[in-house]
Amino acid sequence: MQEIKAKISDILEKLTSETFFYYYIIFVMISLPVTEIFDGRHSQVFASQPIIVEMAGFLGGFLFIVHFIKHRHIKYYPSDLFCILLFVFALLSAFFTQNYSATAFGFYFDEWLSHFVGYFGLMFAGTMIHDKQLRKNILKAFVAVTVIQVTVATLQTFGIPVISCYWFGENTYSNRLAYGLTQNTNFYGGLSVFLFACTSGIYLFTSNKLIRNILYTLSMFCFYTLISSEARLAWVGTFAVLVFMVVSMIVMRHKGYDKVKLKSIQKRFGILLAGMTIVIIICIVFFGRIISRLNKTSNELNSGFDGFGSGRGAIWRQGLKMFPKYWAFGIGLDNYRDAYFLDPDFHGTEMDTSGKANNEYIQYLVTQGIFQFITYISLLVYTAKTAVRNVIHNEDNEERFINWILLGMFFGYAAQAFFDCNVVNILPYFWITIGMLLTKKGQRHFGYHKMNKAVSEKK
Repeated sequence: MQEIKAKISDILEKLTSETFFYYYIIFVMISLPVTEIFDGRHSQVFASQPIIVEMAGFLGGFLFIVHFIKHRHIKYYPSDLFCILLFVFALLSAFFTQNYSATAFGFYFDEWLSHFVGYFGLMFAGTMIHDKQLRKNILKAFVAVTVIQVTVATLQTFGIPVISCYWFGENTYSNRLAYGLTQNTNFYGGLSVFLFACTSGIYLFTSNKLIRNILYTLSMFCFYTLISSEARLAWVGTFAVLVFMVVSMIVMRHKGYDKVKLKSIQKRFGILLAGMTIVIIICIVFFGRIISRLNKTSNELNSGFDGFGSGRGAIWRQGLKMFPKYWAFGIGLDNYRDAYFLDPDFHGTEMDTSGKANNEYIQYLVTQGIFQFITYISLLVYTAKTAVRNVIHNEDNEERFINWILLGMFFGYAAQAFFDCNVVNILPYFWITIGMLLTKKGQRHFGYHKMNKAVSEKK
């Protein structure tokens, strides 16, 4: 019996090791785009990706529980508390939902409770990755995802679709819009911001000339497909990434960063901007991009709030209208469409509704309630604060650059999320990034200040 217990203990120890969490993250990252290629080839679009994230949810929840049962005397961190609170409020939203059928069933765009557990599990796994080489490997995995998505999206811009597209309101194929391995061009626009921030960030800081040239080329193709998605939310995210880069260089100069290296980074940034300018010109002159979107934006600004962002204003207004009545735990987990059906003043059909808020923050507020909204926003603020501190004060240059690249990805995604939908095949990457920015060695555990005070008093 003792031998069996020892073997089980050894298995559980390996399951909660840094190496296992690393492979758990890598598997989800790579399998999401790869399985979609095969799904598309067999006319089963977007069939595997929700299943993969659900599997990640069951495994991630199990690993979270086992980790704290097996390691009872470890230090606890704010990220651990966030994981618990996020799960609790998501569970309460599912329990008090106004539409059990919509919460428990659905596919394609829908998020189940198991998917949210997958997000939180991936975040927790990211906090456990301390080894610098493993962290670099995860960035390489992001690059691999970029290569897959950008290759497919580039082919689409030349009229070579790899999979079908769930696009509403535009003829994707005739317009040769980029949507990658996602359901529509808006989703790809959001994902491409994330991937562009990754590739351009590595380009700015890598010391290897060959890698620098490869990443520059890849980031330009990524930016080309970003523009070719014609998703204006992608412009917002890209602008946020560029602002982050400029502010970072100002901070580097203020903090006395090595002048030679800073000058090299500034030079590369100028080359990056020049390349982006050329891509924009090519998209306008040869592909007829951007101008129509600028005209549409101008018209929307004159059409009132409801028409803003292709009707996003009206969608946001409807959700916020119902929030006061369901303020605590929301209408129900991912049940935004019920913001219409539960409104006695609404007399339209399902075609007049939206299943998503097209704003991730309003989505959390309306579907999961004020407590989850506060928890989520607090997590984002805590992540940004912790990551900035680690970038500025980290004495290891490689670690600093890894955190800097991830922080740029974080800000880019968070900016475009004001206009995008939270979907199963995109969000795992964001939650992995949050976890990677909140590694346990980069956080201050509960009791940190009290312990330091006690040490100081002894001295």
